[in-house]
Amino acid sequence: MDVIAFTVMGYIAFGNVAIGAVAGLLVGLGVFCFLPVFMQPGEGSDLEDLMPADDAAPLRGFHRVAAGFALSAAGIVVFATGFGELDTLVGIPAAIVAAVGVYLVAGFAMPNAQLRS
Repeated sequence: MDVIAFTVMGYIAFGNVAIGAVAGLLVGLGVFCFLPVFMQPGEGSDLEDLMPADDAAPLRGFHRVAAGFALSAAGIVVFATGFGELDTLVGIPAAIVAAVGVYLVAGFAMPNAQLRS
């Protein structure tokens, strides 16, 4: 649904569906990564129950929450470069740099919460 909404917004705002579609895809993937972790705790528990006991090397494994935040930020950067009237070929590398930066910072700042099986 994010792809459709951002594609329509990209077409209305920029006259370019590619910017909106790429932004929507990245935001949708980001929400897919972090939303299940936040929706998982029941009524009687909170997010601290999801923290693993040993988080000595936070970036050694896949950090689902940090990846979600990074992909969502990359989508917003792609859309923002459209507002800055920059070319799509400038927006994609800017989004990659933003995603890597957010992933590294969030990977060290937040515990690596995992989904329960």
